[in-house]
Amino acid sequence: MFELDIAMKHIRSRQRQTLFSIIAVALAVAIIIVSMSMMSGYMSILIDSTVENQAHITIMPGKDEDYIHLYRGLEDHIHNLEGVLAVSSYFQGEAALQYRHDVEGVVLYGINPYDENRVVNREDDMLAGEFASLERPGSRIVVGLRLARNLGVGMGDTVTARGPGAEPTDFTITGIFATGTQADETTAYANLERLQDFYGARDVVTGVGVRVSDVYTAEELAKRIDRETGYDATSWIRQNAEILSMLETSESMVFFFYVIIFTISGFGIANILIMIVMEKVGEIGMLMAMGTSRRSIMLIFLLEAGILGMTGVIIGSVLGYIAAMAIASITIPVPPGMYFGMDHLPIVIEPGNFVTAGVFAMVINLIAGAYPARRASRMDPVEAIHHV
Repeated sequence: MFELDIAMKHIRSRQRQTLFSIIAVALAVAIIIVSMSMMSGYMSILIDSTVENQAHITIMPGKDEDYIHLYRGLEDHIHNLEGVLAVSSYFQGEAALQYRHDVEGVVLYGINPYDENRVVNREDDMLAGEFASLERPGSRIVVGLRLARNLGVGMGDTVTARGPGAEPTDFTITGIFATGTQADETTAYANLERLQDFYGARDVVTGVGVRVSDVYTAEELAKRIDRETGYDATSWIRQNAEILSMLETSESMVFFFYVIIFTISGFGIANILIMIVMEKVGEIGMLMAMGTSRRSIMLIFLLEAGILGMTGVIIGSVLGYIAAMAIASITIPVPPGMYFGMDHLPIVIEPGNFVTAGVFAMVINLIAGAYPARRASRMDPVEAIHHV
C-alpha cells in the first residue's frame, strides 16, 4: 500500500515535530484515563456508601400522624412484596448524650439489631463490640466513631441520655461503628423496646426501613407501598436526588474538560500535517501528475493523522495505567470534612476508560487531520509542480 509508505516517509521526515505531537496526544490520553479512573472511583464509593448505609426505601407516618401504629402488620405486608429482602422498624428521637462534662446532640434509633443489620449491614461497620448486643435486655447503646471520640468514651463506658420529656437514663456503650459518613458523628443505636420506654411511647415506631434486591427498582416499589398503605414511602433515589444531580453535573463538566484537552492535542496533529503539506507541495503535484487520485492523496494525510494518534494513544494508555496504579497504591488522606466513606483518593481502573479515551483521541485526531488532507487533495498538480 503505497499511501502508507508515503505517510511513514512524511512522518519520519519531521522527527522532532512528530515526537512532540505524539507526546501531546499521549499526555492527553494519560490525563483523561487518570481523571476517568478517579471519577469512577469517586462515583463508586459515593453510590456504594449512599446505598449501603441507608435503607433503600424509608416509610414514614402519613400526614397529621407522628407514629406508625400496628407496624408489625405493615412489616408483614411489605415482606410479601416482590423484590423485598428485609424490613426493619425503628423509633427515632433526638437526645443529648453526656459523659462527664462533654455533651453531644445525637439522633437515637431504637431498633431490632437483627432486622436493622439485614437492611443496612451495620455489623460490617463495627470497629468494637457487636451490633447484636442490643438484642439483650438492658440499657445498651452503640455509637458512631466520631461521636465516641467527641465524648471521649470507649467500650464499657456509661453515658447519660436526655431527651425531650424523658427522664435521664444511663446507657452502657457495647459497640462502636464507623461508616465513613456523617452518621458516625450524630447517630446512636439502642434496643427498640428500651427506647420506646425511654420516650414514653407505647408499641409504635417512627419509621420502617426496607432493603430490596435491585436498588434501581426502589423508586417504583416505594410508589407502590405509598399507594397501598397510605404511608409516606421514599426511595433512596429521591432522598439523594441532590447527590445524583451533582454527579450528572460533574460528568457533564468533566466531559467538557476532556474535549478541551483532546482539542489541544488535536491542534498539534493538525499543525504538523499542515507543515508537511506546505513542504511537500511539489511532491504532491508529482504524485497527482503521475496519476495518483485525489482520494489517495487525502488518504495519505489521514493515515499520517491516524498513525500519530494511534501511537499517542498506545503510549498514553500505558502512561495512564502506570499513573493510575501509582496513585491507587498511595493512601492520600481526604480532608475530614469529606465523607461518603472515603478515607483516601479513590481510583477505579476500568477497561472502558481506556477504550473511551482511545476512541475519543482518535476521532479528534482524524478530525484534526481532515483539513490538511482535504487541502492537499484539492491542489492543482500543475501549480503544485511549478511551486517547487
